[in-house]
Amino acid sequence: MRLGALVTLTALISVADASPGAPRPALLRAPHLAAARALSPRAPAGLRLPASTQLAIEREIDRAIDRGEMPGAVVIVGRRDGISFRRAFGAARVEPVRRAMTEGAIFDLASVTKAVATATAVAALVEDGRLGYDDPVRRHLPAFDPRVTVRHLLTHTSGLPAVLDVTKSTLPEISRAPLVDEPGVRHRYSDLGFIALGELVARVAGERFEGFVARRLFGPLGLVDTGFRPGPSPRVVPTDEWHGVVHDPRARARGGVAGHAGLFSTADDLARVARMLLGGGTIDGRRVLRAETVRAMTEVHEVPGARVTLGWDAPDDPAKAVFSARSFGHEGFTGTSLWVDPDRDRFVVFLSSRLHPDGEGKVAPVAHAIRAHVAHAREVPDAPLIELGVDRLAREGFLALGGRRVALLTHGAARDASGRRTLDLLAAAPGVELVRVVTPEHGLSVAEDGPVPDGRDGRTGVPIVSLYGAGTVHHAWAGVDTVVVDLVDAGARFYTYVAALVQALESGRRVVVLDRPNPSGGVPAGPVSRAVPRSLIDPHPLPVIHGMTLGELARFIAHERGLATPEVVALAGWRRSMRFRDTGLEWFDPSPNLRSPRAALLYPGVALFEMTNLSVGRGTPTPFEWVGAPWLDPGAVIAAVGPIEGVALAPAARTPERGPFRGERCPGLTISLAPRAEASPLPLAMALAHALRTVHPREWDHRGVGVLLGSPDTLARLGQGAAPNELMAGWPLELEAFAVRRRPFLLYQ
Repeated sequence: MRLGALVTLTALISVADASPGAPRPALLRAPHLAAARALSPRAPAGLRLPASTQLAIEREIDRAIDRGEMPGAVVIVGRRDGISFRRAFGAARVEPVRRAMTEGAIFDLASVTKAVATATAVAALVEDGRLGYDDPVRRHLPAFDPRVTVRHLLTHTSGLPAVLDVTKSTLPEISRAPLVDEPGVRHRYSDLGFIALGELVARVAGERFEGFVARRLFGPLGLVDTGFRPGPSPRVVPTDEWHGVVHDPRARARGGVAGHAGLFSTADDLARVARMLLGGGTIDGRRVLRAETVRAMTEVHEVPGARVTLGWDAPDDPAKAVFSARSFGHEGFTGTSLWVDPDRDRFVVFLSSRLHPDGEGKVAPVAHAIRAHVAHAREVPDAPLIELGVDRLAREGFLALGGRRVALLTHGAARDASGRRTLDLLAAAPGVELVRVVTPEHGLSVAEDGPVPDGRDGRTGVPIVSLYGAGTVHHAWAGVDTVVVDLVDAGARFYTYVAALVQALESGRRVVVLDRPNPSGGVPAGPVSRAVPRSLIDPHPLPVIHGMTLGELARFIAHERGLATPEVVALAGWRRSMRFRDTGLEWFDPSPNLRSPRAALLYPGVALFEMTNLSVGRGTPTPFEWVGAPWLDPGAVIAAVGPIEGVALAPAARTPERGPFRGERCPGLTISLAPRAEASPLPLAMALAHALRTVHPREWDHRGVGVLLGSPDTLARLGQGAAPNELMAGWPLELEAFAVRRRPFLLYQ
């Protein structure tokens, strides 16, 4: 059991015990709590959603928050054996004071109550031999129309109207209500039918409805936060004017407990319900229902006007369903949903409070879009071989930042091993005051190529200051005592995140670097620049490939500039010989055109050509893995390059949408690396430069190579037609001197 849940529940129990005259919420019934103590609320999955799917989910949520359709949400994706994605977004409350959403937030489930509590309770009574699906309801509730069966109520084919006036939504009034249709003739969604089912469960079970579902279902399931009438706890997400009190007026009129609405729960608890259903009634080795019970309850049936199960919804049109035709689920008016696909062994929990603060939100489209992204995603192994700095910081309880006012220099690619943004982790970290986010080139979303404006993060509400904006950035460090840096670097001197790091080091504040791997590895390569003055693409005398993690680089640059030594939350398990593929981590694009670890490996070499009249693939599907120009002869250039171990070149024509030849069909060549290639991109770059100079001496303007290469000597030799080995002749001595300079500041072997 989660410690936080236990503390919260214990505190609530103490309050309830101190007020003997007050009714105890069903959430806290003793059998439920005792069973919860015996079970873990979730099991490790061993797999996670791929980065592309995680980013797609995040984009859907962020857009919905930006459109004002909801203040925040919690999403869990998983399978019968565990969870592969679990994330909180945005705010739980925006008025009167903003409060961040947490993964353990408790939501008013609204009509999801029908499926999770009522239909499942009916199934349990059928399994126990105390009820039959085809029993006339009148057998248990005598005033009912004799033609109506339990199955009719579960499938919304009883003929009952959808609702009655709140004052008439009592069992006697429902029993006497004239049927709108003959039973079984038409699907007509009816809250009244499930209000009646809640009463029926209590009558057959011989105890209160909330007590039976807690004892028979929620306890064995190990649900720690699921029940009725939770009260206004800080963990409970408000709807419009209600906080800890059910939004549905008919459930509220019944004291907060009803068969159609009133249940409150968390995403973790609903994930356990889904896992039990996918497991044929078992979860974590414990049987809650028999397999045939689950099968009977969730089997999809055709009824007049709809496809349903016994208490759950099913896709109306299987041909258009994002999950399989056998999938089932339910949605709630407040902005909640749970959907389960037994064919794909997959479920999605989506919980939001679309009614807060003004009752005007809309989340069905975003919930559907998330299910569509998840439907065909293939999970990847959740087995990183190293521990990131941000993961270590979190594991140590953020103690290094306790009581600090923090500016976080970061972007959207900076995430922990499970894919959560460092920004989200620090925004929710106890004892840490995150004053603002400072972003490098490309902004927080790493989607922009031009100046990025200041703004505010939609998920956390934290202000954003851009170092690459249109105005001055002197206020980036104002009012903070600590700058935390977490950036995914590409390992190249001219990748502008190095310049952003330098600005943080020069801020005069305490600097804490959350270290992460260098995707180019730990071996420096290329000439050491001597350009003066320094610039965004040449901020410090470094080789083209500096071969350091950002933490090492920060220590090195701070020493050489006489700045205060930064603190580094170091990696565990990383070695200098590692490339990104060796880490077991998921790749998140650090900038719009570095879309894979392959592109990052090639970038320090191929990017050298960007300042020449050659396209490096910007505006194509594979930037930095293709080069081309209208005048280029691919076959002749490939022949002139010759063989390079671990590298393959092939002719390919493309039409870039950006860059010097936008909209023009360009002959070119793709650059591929062998799966375990150890080749440096710089020998390839020099071989390609020599080939271009040889094959296209008039068409190709070689002088632009010098802008990023930072070596006038190499550029001069290139202009004289020197061979590739001659172009690199002076580099070893420069690298040897650089190795001596950097050695005291290295943290890894």
